[in-house]
Amino acid sequence: MFKKHQGKRSTNIVFVIFRLALSFFMLAVLLGGTYSAYKHFSGFDPLKLDPQTVLSEILAGKVPQSFLTVLSANKITGGVSDRISQKVLGEQRSKEITSENPVELPPASNLVFRFLLFADSHNDNINLSKAITQAKQSYPDLKFIIGLGDYTEVGTIQELKNVKKELDLSSLRYFLLPGDHDLWDCRNRELSPIACFNQVFGPTYQSFTFENFHFILLNNSDNYIGFDAAQSKWIADELEKFKTLQAKGVFVFLHEPLYHPSSTHTMGWVEKNLKSQAGGLMFQLKDAGAAKVFAGDIHYFSQYSEPKTDIPMATIGAVSSLRNPQLPRFAVVSVFDDGETRVEDVEIN
Repeated sequence: MFKKHQGKRSTNIVFVIFRLALSFFMLAVLLGGTYSAYKHFSGFDPLKLDPQTVLSEILAGKVPQSFLTVLSANKITGGVSDRISQKVLGEQRSKEITSENPVELPPASNLVFRFLLFADSHNDNINLSKAITQAKQSYPDLKFIIGLGDYTEVGTIQELKNVKKELDLSSLRYFLLPGDHDLWDCRNRELSPIACFNQVFGPTYQSFTFENFHFILLNNSDNYIGFDAAQSKWIADELEKFKTLQAKGVFVFLHEPLYHPSSTHTMGWVEKNLKSQAGGLMFQLKDAGAAKVFAGDIHYFSQYSEPKTDIPMATIGAVSSLRNPQLPRFAVVSVFDDGETRVEDVEIN
């Protein structure tokens, strides 16, 4: 009764090409975003691998050396690099040490003291309490605590007070510098960004001397200002003063790394002009003979040297599990009589 008419549907070749182009574009955006996010949060850059070299080594029945290099240089943990290379890349109680340097040799001189170093707890005060308790039990000779910022999510007075409560319970003296998250609430209320931190903890930068070693805590947490004029002058005066102290060494602490070999999350990643501040400070520190520079913020433990100044540097992993490609952790720094240090990266149990 009804006849079915069949015929070829006309195909618009322009529309087909447009759809194919759009599909390739969306795929490129997805892959590019995934790559950027992975590199940003892990510090691992898979594009550093040389495919031709890797393939030839695999065909020869070898574990690709470039793969091992990237593993150690970009802080892959969980025991993978240890199982492949059959060596421990540094010092760590859980044997999951990560280090930009291939091997950290134990210092030859006598141990002088140890201190606890933590970063990026982001309101995870339960983990912070666990970290302090674990550190005190494992290292009963700890002398003090240094915090590297981002103790809160948005930096309200109450959040900061909650952190202070945990630190006060530690019975150890502590020295803190702020992170960018710790400035948000006061900035949003059009107050001085550091006002909330000042109210709860006091100065945002300071220095002290312990056992003839000098410690300098700097505030580079403001992504739009970096070091203001007052702090810049204070830094210059402090480093000049160190030259006359005849101290055994100077250690410097900041929230954002001045440099990192694989992560772009360094000082000046928001305001590019702050990169010149970071570069200038590194040469000031070199001139002063800084022994090591410690930072947080990137939620990853690593050790490396800045190539232009050869200053040893370390980033400390996050206490929080949020936005953390590693398990929650802290660090214990051992300082030796000759100014050498051993940084132990410890997972929170």
